[in-house]
Amino acid sequence: MERDGLFDNEEEYESEEDKRNDEWFKTNYIELMEKHPRDWIAVIDQKIVATGATRIEVEDRATAIAGERDYSVYFVNPTATVTDTGYAPR
Repeated sequence: MERDGLFDNEEEYESEEDKRNDEWFKTNYIELMEKHPRDWIAVIDQKIVATGATRIEVEDRATAIAGERDYSVYFVNPTATVTDTGYAPR
């Protein structure tokens, strides 16, 4: 059976660590937008362990640091500025 990941019938398992990292990410999102706009970040125990411009780059760094431990990966959207599409002054 071919699976593309988008329409799997199985729910993806999310560990308690993932849930804690998700809450940390939400709570600290404004600060993250200021410090890491347009960056991918990897998080272990609610701490950033790797940052970078691409998900692959961050996952490679995080895997080297984490070893067998799980980590969470997020993309930090930028704040709206005049350089962002759709926000240019008229």
